[in-house]
Amino acid sequence: MAAIALPVAVALSCMPSAAAATVLIAEGVAQQKGSAQRAFNGEFCAQNSCRSISTGPLDIKTSSQRIQTAVTGTPGDIIVVGYSLGAAAMYDRMRQWDKNPGLAPDPERVVLIVTFGNPENKFGGDSRTDPGTGLPPNQPYQHLDVTMQYDSVADKPTRWGYYSMINASFARHLAYFEDVDINDPDNLIYEENGTTYMLVPADVLPMLQWRAAFTSPQRMAELDAQYRPLVERDYDRPDYVPQGDGADWGAGNPPPAVPAVSEVGGGGNRRSVGTEGRTAVTGLPPTTASSASARSVTEGDGDGDEQDPQTSEDADECETTTERESAAENESETPSARDHDADDGADDDHDADDGADDASSDDASDPA
Repeated sequence: MAAIALPVAVALSCMPSAAAATVLIAEGVAQQKGSAQRAFNGEFCAQNSCRSISTGPLDIKTSSQRIQTAVTGTPGDIIVVGYSLGAAAMYDRMRQWDKNPGLAPDPERVVLIVTFGNPENKFGGDSRTDPGTGLPPNQPYQHLDVTMQYDSVADKPTRWGYYSMINASFARHLAYFEDVDINDPDNLIYEENGTTYMLVPADVLPMLQWRAAFTSPQRMAELDAQYRPLVERDYDRPDYVPQGDGADWGAGNPPPAVPAVSEVGGGGNRRSVGTEGRTAVTGLPPTTASSASARSVTEGDGDGDEQDPQTSEDADECETTTERESAAENESETPSARDHDADDGADDDHDADDGADDASSDDASDPA
């Protein structure tokens, strides 16, 4: 009798949970059917039933209508996922539901809406300023919008800058979500009007990745700490915080204890995202040693001039870590003054001069 019971128990344990949802996935332009199902290590398909509903359309409206057809024709609980053009189509569908509530599904059966690689992402999407884009102000669904830091479509700089443009030219958009852990406690989140914006920090700047094959990890970390603040100063990011432990996004469950995030009028404080999965806030004590050295690069000698990043490796080492940390601690310039200096036309001229000097540097520290 025990021999019979064991196989039955094993079979039952392998069956999907009765509470499992149907995951409807709208993929991007020219994406193979099922490709987006592999995103995030297959997190959303591991405990649910997945189905691709929109592959290959060349316009947002076509994909949006396919989402509507799939949602209307699928009974029970659903998770709706959109990648790239599919994400923009999901935004379009949410706007349509806001205008025509009769078309909208019952929020009680929509476990989660997920968009990633989204050109309409509020804080970096390539199309975020286009007329008619964005989310309705009061959408009733739990929504997660995931962006990989420096995604060439979903995380574009707020302003033009020499280093941010170089970095953007090395960035990518396709085929790199597969190995991302969406439940990683160090993923950064910001909540606003029912949407959780998630930023997955990049381990290294895209413009430096070509050096990895012949550069030591220690030197790569030094270069990243040197250049990342110069790239990040052209981004206006919200007040991200680490999501912490306990997230199970595949089941539609955000982390149980999300730190309170207060929305500050006018976009809040400018933050630069460091390499340790935390935010380095201009004008506040750094949370890691790498962000301390990063601040010494961006703030320079305290009079508004920035340290020339294109120096030889010997010159890079001449200031000790202790001296850099001391300079960061003693820095008294306010965040607003630094933001003003970053945008000042004189600094732009200085950057242009730096670029000319950089071109002749033997160290070839210009990553392009």
